[in-house]
Amino acid sequence: MDTQFLLVLIIGLLTVNLLFVGVYIVLVLKEVRNSIAKLNEILETANQLTRSLAAPVITAAGTLEAFIRGMKAVRTLKARRVSEKGGQENV
Repeated sequence: MDTQFLLVLIIGLLTVNLLFVGVYIVLVLKEVRNSIAKLNEILETANQLTRSLAAPVITAAGTLEAFIRGMKAVRTLKARRVSEKGGQENV
C-alpha cells in the first residue's frame, strides 16, 4: 500500500469519527438544555408553592399579633381605670 493512500484513509476515518463525536455532543447539549428547562419549571413551581404557603402564615401571625396587642391594650385600660378609681377591681 502506498503511504499516501494510508494517510488519506486515516484522515478520512478521523474526519468521520469527529463528525460522529460532533453530532453526539450536539445531542447531549440539547438534552442538557431540556433538563435545565425542566429544572427551571420545578424551581418555579416550588417558588409559587412557598409563596402560597407563606401568605396565610404571615396573615395568621399578623392576626395573632393584633389579638395579643389588643389584649394588652384592654389590660392597660383596665389598669388605668382601677388606678383612677383608687379601688380594687377584679382583673
